[in-house]
Amino acid sequence: MAIKNSKSLNEQIALFRYGLISPVIHQTASNQTKYFKDLAQKSFTPPSSTQKHFSWKTFKHWLRLYRLFRFDGLKPKTRNDASKSRKITDSLSQTISQLLESYLAISVSALFRLMLDQNYISPGRICESTLRKFIIDNQLINQTPTPTPRKKFEKPHINDLWIADFLHGPHLLIDGKKQKIFLVAIIDDHSRLIVGANWSLKENTTTLEIVFKQALLTYGLPKLFYCDNGQVFSSQHLIHSKPYDSPSRGKIERFFRTVRQNFLPLCCLENKYSLSGFNQLFITWLDQYHRRFHHGIEMPPLDKFLNDSKSYPVRRINPQDIDHIFYQTIHRLVKNDATVSINGILFETPAKYIGSMVEVRYPSDQPFDLYIYENDQPQVKLHRLNQIENSNLPFGSIKFSQGGSQS
Repeated sequence: MAIKNSKSLNEQIALFRYGLISPVIHQTASNQTKYFKDLAQKSFTPPSSTQKHFSWKTFKHWLRLYRLFRFDGLKPKTRNDASKSRKITDSLSQTISQLLESYLAISVSALFRLMLDQNYISPGRICESTLRKFIIDNQLINQTPTPTPRKKFEKPHINDLWIADFLHGPHLLIDGKKQKIFLVAIIDDHSRLIVGANWSLKENTTTLEIVFKQALLTYGLPKLFYCDNGQVFSSQHLIHSKPYDSPSRGKIERFFRTVRQNFLPLCCLENKYSLSGFNQLFITWLDQYHRRFHHGIEMPPLDKFLNDSKSYPVRRINPQDIDHIFYQTIHRLVKNDATVSINGILFETPAKYIGSMVEVRYPSDQPFDLYIYENDQPQVKLHRLNQIENSNLPFGSIKFSQGGSQS
């Protein structure tokens, strides 16, 4: 007879167990033990299983369950968390779901590597098979989010909108060891021109800032700068896409796909590279990309940018002012010796600031290029304290002769 469901299977297993222990249920303990030890020498075929042996202690355990809970005690226990991984917490489960929504076509293997690279999980905490089982058990791989109505759009002019994002790249042999590299890129929505791009060893705000500043100097000021919702892009001055909403950044995502398909296969990842050398290879490839026909705009990106710039002038920024726009700001109390401590290093200030709280600004890529600001204007550049040099400053003093009398 075919077993139709897990309930009937559990009942059949309970009947099987009861049949083995029932002959000695009302006998003495010694007779029960002798019977169970003899039974342990035989093999049995439980319902929906293969032939196996049981320990005499297993029979004892079944008897104890029967006495406590009667027939129901012999049914297999069903875990309450049968579809829930004990290694994957609720927080990690939510992260997995969000990543799957963000990367709709990602494989489990790629998702596992991504979670390791971005420190969502630490090596050894869970393995790829655990992640795969969790996704299958919870049917996450088949989830299809409710589609958001979208229409293709394109800004009418260059520099109306720039879109930025990071691409996780391969591991390269740099300085004798394999290191993961990241590509930050900024695309002009109208022309599809990549106005800024650079491979680096870090995915952080400083990396983005360096590329953004160079893009501003080269291509002018954008009206809008649109980016991801991640910590790297945290700023009140930026417009953010909806969290995990990669389709809203479709143009930059499409460019990254081109990089994966057309640029990275040209590179021998086993070669030894310097980071600058790898970037030079990319710059050469990018120049060719800008001059090739782009089906989305029906012309090369460089041509479209230059054509629109003739009727839509580019707004420029003074190179001397650009660093000040990106300065980081901190506040420090000036000590009685006219110094302030920044990142564990002492810097000298003019004596007039003693006892005052001063506003110090610096470029994020040059953390020791420090200035005191007042009323949003730079007042004085700070220099590191040099105690040896200070010891040679002239002092007003009384000089005594060797004999001890004043000369």
